[in-house]
Amino acid sequence: MDDMRFNFPAARGVQGGRTFYTACIPFGMLARLLAIDTGNVLDRSQRAVDPKRAKAISQYILDNPESFVLPALTGVVEDETLIFNTAGAKSSVGELSLSMDAIIKLFDGQHRATGIMAALKERMPTLKGQQVTIQLFVNMTLEDRQQAFSDINSNAKAVSASLNMVYDRRNDAVTAIAEQIEKVDAWKGRIDHENNIAKSHNTLFSFRHAVQASRLALALKAKQVPNEFEVRSISSWWNTVAPAVGWNLAERIAATKDDKECIALREAAANSVAFTAAGLMAIGRAYALIKSRKGNRFSLISVGEALAQLDWSKSADMWQGNLVDENGNMKSGTSGQIAAAELIVESVISYMECMESAA
Repeated sequence: MDDMRFNFPAARGVQGGRTFYTACIPFGMLARLLAIDTGNVLDRSQRAVDPKRAKAISQYILDNPESFVLPALTGVVEDETLIFNTAGAKSSVGELSLSMDAIIKLFDGQHRATGIMAALKERMPTLKGQQVTIQLFVNMTLEDRQQAFSDINSNAKAVSASLNMVYDRRNDAVTAIAEQIEKVDAWKGRIDHENNIAKSHNTLFSFRHAVQASRLALALKAKQVPNEFEVRSISSWWNTVAPAVGWNLAERIAATKDDKECIALREAAANSVAFTAAGLMAIGRAYALIKSRKGNRFSLISVGEALAQLDWSKSADMWQGNLVDENGNMKSGTSGQIAAAELIVESVISYMECMESAA
């Protein structure tokens, strides 16, 4: 700040026929410059601030003071005395000088800005020198700002939960489960890490569904991290289930030279509840139920044998009303998964008791 003005390193450019400046603004100065766009929806160019979303961003900054990443804020600067001093005659970089009365109105990043200011109140000495990039346009009317907000959000595409989980190294539970998912032979190369629902005919499940089913199998609560020894059992469970329900389809197809048999195998998979996300969840829940009833006093080999005895086709009576509706379509509700898991466990335990009696 010099002579009652704010000075920031910046670059000047042109976008859509309008001049803009990209400046690096310290957190400590952000609150003094920023005007949160409020009022009637027709009189502003931003959505109303959602306190929960802003708080989540604030907590993210506080939890990761040495490694947080925030995208640029975008808005319009209102300052008739704005000065841009270039570093050279033909340079587009230099110093942006704004009056202390300048006002910045955002049309993208309002929650990030609110989160920054909230985090700053919690940890001023640590964070006040941190910077955020702001792209500032000039000479924009309210209608221009509203259109810019619409353009940005109309062209934005949310990242899939699967891909976000793949890249998120801060989530210890997902990281631990992901290591076990890699150990499931039938799933190698057949988990869709990009989409929330497996789209390719060569994939079985999405990464999101594989993780979710594994969490259910381990009976984990929302933010609970699995015990390092307990989590290792999940790959053993899925490897036991795979041949029993036919997930080793690629291996079975590769083992046959008969085209008719290959077609039959694919049709069986397409008509199997075990090849659906709801079926996967039910099988995951079944493992948690078996452990809750039998502790560690059961053989995975026996469980696999029991699962292989079940009719996994969608037309089987066992799945009607829980995983399959009256029209033969799959259901995704939690209650249906729980009911199906109960039936699976009853069948498994009954089979094991019969085998024990026979022995």
